[in-house]
Amino acid sequence: MPDEPAHRRLRAAPPSAGGRSRAHRLLIRLGRRILALALAWLLAPAAQALDVALLLSSHQTPAYRTFAAELAAATAGGAHHILPAGDLDAGIDTAMLAHADLIVAAGAPALAAAARRGRPVLGVFVSRAQFDAVRSQAPEAALSAIVLDQPAARHLALARAVLPEARRIGLLFGPDSAAQARLFAELASADNPAVTLQPVSDPSELQAVLERTLKAHDALLVLPDEWVSGPAAARAVLLTSYRYRRPVLAYSRAYVEAGALAAVYSSSGDVARDVADWLAQAPAPQQTLPPVRAPRYFSVAINQRVARALNVDAPNEAAVLDAIRLEERR
Repeated sequence: MPDEPAHRRLRAAPPSAGGRSRAHRLLIRLGRRILALALAWLLAPAAQALDVALLLSSHQTPAYRTFAAELAAATAGGAHHILPAGDLDAGIDTAMLAHADLIVAAGAPALAAAARRGRPVLGVFVSRAQFDAVRSQAPEAALSAIVLDQPAARHLALARAVLPEARRIGLLFGPDSAAQARLFAELASADNPAVTLQPVSDPSELQAVLERTLKAHDALLVLPDEWVSGPAAARAVLLTSYRYRRPVLAYSRAYVEAGALAAVYSSSGDVARDVADWLAQAPAPQQTLPPVRAPRYFSVAINQRVARALNVDAPNEAAVLDAIRLEERR
């Protein structure tokens, strides 16, 4: 009988015992790896979405309404749910606040109201002084905030960018901004203009302190404080500084629109972006609130009309913003 073709003999030949053993071991190893990967996937903790209740101090304040819309847009498609919980004018959704994993409270009145709800609270649109006041009334509450107070170094970076020739800046402050004012003394250096602290111990002293400060300094810096930058005080500051032909550096766009030369501040969109960034890193309701901190995102306002009146060659807002950001990246 003729021999079978070689390819048939190969197909028909039974595998050797050694070959079966090696293949069997490889299959076992592969099966173990697949099982381990499957178990790891099944047992891994799933990222848990947060129910974030948004409480506003007032629906009539444009900044709060804009913030709510910007936050919704910035977190759209993310893991967490932004749920409107009302405001102190139209009413609060108490059930939503009671079941929320986190409350974001916009404004000092909303922060004070949220602090009594027994839930973790992140305050926005509040100064450090306002936050500390709420904290003193609710010492056991889980509270934190991204405050509106800009870092002292950021204010000085604004001064260098807008008034590079200024060598002496008077810093006007009252009791609510005293802690922030002291931070400027720590930044004294050859690169910074000399900042002298000018306290206002009583509202009745404002005009005298103003005139003394404006006579001896190249510019005036004001911090958020009712005694030195509330509506009545702001009018006195701007009128007197204009009479002495000294520029005012401030902390809000509204102050610049009223007559200050420039300001560094956080807009509603900046605040929304800050909150959205933090929420994107928040893994679970049990996570720790961030420490109270200054805003990471900020804007610049410059009043070019005032600059021309004071004969100041001020750069445009985009150039100043880029200059400050570049300094902060160094």
